[in-house]
Amino acid sequence: MRNEPMTGGRAADRRGEGRAQRRGEPTRTSGGKAALFAVGLPLLGAAVDETIGSGIGMVFAVCAVLGTALAALVSSRPGWWWVVTAPPIIVLALTAGAEMVVHGAKYQGKALATGAAGWAIHGFPVMAATVGAALLVVLIRIVKDGRGRRG
Repeated sequence: MRNEPMTGGRAADRRGEGRAQRRGEPTRTSGGKAALFAVGLPLLGAAVDETIGSGIGMVFAVCAVLGTALAALVSSRPGWWWVVTAPPIIVLALTAGAEMVVHGAKYQGKALATGAAGWAIHGFPVMAATVGAALLVVLIRIVKDGRGRRG
């Protein structure tokens, strides 16, 4: 038996090269790059908003939507489930975390419950926009992939 590299067919599948790569399309990843977009960009936006003193606001919202859309773009099909369902949790966690880090003394006792309700209420539009962005990118990818198979 020779010690030559495996090529084509099942050998390519074993090496992680699927049909998409054989057709010349870029392969998708559901790992670190998607997580970096989904969490890193909103974290950057929260830091910028808190640094300029406006509280969590527009920079965070734009970064969260953009990060979620990019995560959906680079994710594999099996990874879409978390890209679509995780943004509300990420938005709430980053909003609460940023507020607690910057204004922690303000949220003592009952004020913490009031603050948490406010974060959820004010974060809802951002949560909805991030889920909408993820669904839109996934839908576009499904349509695009479907056309590529027919033609």
